[in-house]
Amino acid sequence: MKHILGILLACAILGCTQNHKKKALLGNWYFVSSTDMETGAVELPEQDNVEFVRFGPDSLYLMSQSDTINYFAWRIKGDSILLNEFGAVYIKALTKDQLIVEYDFFGMMRLELTKRKNP
Repeated sequence: MKHILGILLACAILGCTQNHKKKALLGNWYFVSSTDMETGAVELPEQDNVEFVRFGPDSLYLMSQSDTINYFAWRIKGDSILLNEFGAVYIKALTKDQLIVEYDFFGMMRLELTKRKNP
């Protein structure tokens, strides 16, 4: 009986993993806010310097109005965006207009982005 319950629990957990589609992320996502999960400090973008993330088919670019800040090769696996050189970013929420991710590169952070055609 315990063995069957263990298998059912494992199937339920695996079934909860979301399989986001890569094409849902393609395009420009603009920063709305970032939150330091440890301190609760919220940072909003400056009005005169629009920053955004551009998801291309194989590359992710961190951009500002003036130039490219950084770029990474990326792929999506389940509920995470895997950045080849940097690690993984957990997709907390993804709709056609909103993306919320959490990551722990230099401290636990939550980043909220919005998708739109123009900055």
